[in-house]
Amino acid sequence: MARFFVFRENLRGETATVTGQELDHIRKVLRLAPGDPVTLFDDSGWEHEGVIRSYAARSGEIAILKSFQPERESPLRVTLAQALGKGEKMEWVVEKATELGVAQIAPFVSSRTVPRLDRAGSEKRRARWQKIALSATKQSGRTKVPEILEITDFPTLVRHAWPCALKLLCWEGESQLNLTQLHRETPSVESLLLAIGPEGGLSPDEVAEATRNGFKSVGLGKRILRTETAALAALSLAQFLWGDMG
Repeated sequence: MARFFVFRENLRGETATVTGQELDHIRKVLRLAPGDPVTLFDDSGWEHEGVIRSYAARSGEIAILKSFQPERESPLRVTLAQALGKGEKMEWVVEKATELGVAQIAPFVSSRTVPRLDRAGSEKRRARWQKIALSATKQSGRTKVPEILEITDFPTLVRHAWPCALKLLCWEGESQLNLTQLHRETPSVESLLLAIGPEGGLSPDEVAEATRNGFKSVGLGKRILRTETAALAALSLAQFLWGDMG
């Protein structure tokens, strides 16, 4: 059964009001009619089973039959700091990272980042990525949509006071520490940040600046990974070691 998102504020007792793109998807794309069953999830982690009651010009009413809070979210809260990639790579990372349980995605540019966006372009991309995150949340059965943060630069990213137990920089030049070794040292972690550099890698100065600001550099193996591959490899390993995969 298809799943649709509704803001908690649009739930009143045993009735949910669906508007905007979600309404268009229900009514125009899937052509569901009054009496058809639907599943909703809201922005507080609850899921609701119901049936379509009626349509108005710009809204639809769903009669809620059952509400519950499924346990599909990882106990590990991961923020993925991802350098912008060329083409549609970022869209792919957002989709797959959402499926893997990421909580936040913080896009950034560094000295070797190829895409350069003005403010209007940045906001347009961010809105697009947020829609992709919502779609992937619906498809994967998650109950919380990852937040796509504003695009920032690398110095601002590493100096920010992230509320994470670990701040990790995935760097191809690191050969002394990997995620498995770090797990042995720190077996219990509830939140972490994973920073992934661009296609050309991070500069030595950027790695040094991250280290000065409390980041630990970790390696992902002996092979050089593309930026989008590194993001998903690191996220999968983190969920396996500290989260709910495996």
